[in-house]
Amino acid sequence: MKTILAEKQAHFIDALTIRTLVFIGEQDVPVWEEIDDYDRFVPLFVIYEGNRALGTARIIPKEKGIYKIGRVAIRQEARSRGVGKKLMQDVMNYIKKETMAKEICLDAQLTAVPFYEKLGFNVYGEVFQDAGIDHISMSYKG
Repeated sequence: MKTILAEKQAHFIDALTIRTLVFIGEQDVPVWEEIDDYDRFVPLFVIYEGNRALGTARIIPKEKGIYKIGRVAIRQEARSRGVGKKLMQDVMNYIKKETMAKEICLDAQLTAVPFYEKLGFNVYGEVFQDAGIDHISMSYKG
C-alpha cells in the first residue's frame, strides 16, 4: 500500500469517489455537506493498493500550529485490513515533516473514537452533530 499526495486529476477523482461511496452512499450525508471549497485548496491524500484507491483524507490548516485531518474515508471492503491506520500514520507523518505543527486535531464519528485513540488522539469537548452523525473532537500532541 502506498499513500500519495494528490497531484493529478485522477487522484482527486479517486478521493471524491471514495468519499461519495462512504459518506453519501453509506452514511446518507447530503452531497452539499460533503463536498466543499476546502477540496480545491488543501492537501488531499489517497492510499492505493496497486492501482486501486482504498482510502482518502485531507489536511486543513487551522490557527497557528494546528492542523486538522478530515474526510477520512476507507472503502468498505478495505476496512479492518490496516488501510486506515497506514493512511493516518502517513498523513500524520506528512504534517510532522512538512509543517511546524504543535497539534493535530480531528472530529471523529463516535464509532471511530477507539481507532483514533490507538493512534494517540485524545477526546475533548462535547458530542456534537455533523451531517446528522454524532462526532467528538480529538487532539494529538505527540
